[in-house]
Amino acid sequence: MSRSPILLAVLALAACSRTPGGGATLTVDYYRAHAAERTATLSTCANDPGDLRDSPNCVNAREAARVEDVGSLRNLPPMGLPAGQGGNQSTGRGASKD
Repeated sequence: MSRSPILLAVLALAACSRTPGGGATLTVDYYRAHAAERTATLSTCANDPGDLRDSPNCVNAREAARVEDVGSLRNLPPMGLPAGQGGNQSTGRGASKD
């Protein structure tokens, strides 16, 4: 028996791998730089969380999304709260305005 059919079968199975990213493990930096690939991988992972949730590409894509989508709190714009308002106005327990 020749090795060709066995090699062909192994390659076919590798090509049909359900691992997001085509079988290769992609890094967090890769997913940070490639938003479309990150979104596609997260969609694939969300579609089959039982099998793919802990796969390296799902973990790396989630981490990249966490960093890129939220980033540092220091990078967020100001919330635009009114300045000079004392007390907690939502519960009525703030400073008296008599």
